[in-house]
Amino acid sequence: MLSKAENELLTRVGPGTAMGNLMRRYWHPVAACSQLERNPTIKIRLLDEDLILYRDRSGRLGLFGERCPHRQASMLYGVPEQEGLRCARA
Repeated sequence: MLSKAENELLTRVGPGTAMGNLMRRYWHPVAACSQLERNPTIKIRLLDEDLILYRDRSGRLGLFGERCPHRQASMLYGVPEQEGLRCARA
């Protein structure tokens, strides 16, 4: 039987936790490509983080934090460009 401390160590997957750091070293399937056909951005919750999965106009996929670093707007409403995703409030 696991102690409370061992249980915490194994079940916490947020940023900066032991198990979270380990799990971030591996690939995780998060969506099917067909999900991006109708809308080029999808909100994903993975390892206790809110992320945005997107496809830019070149067809490349990207994944990063939900909030724009300079205005804190949701990148879910971002505008796909040739090389990336632009904040909708820019």
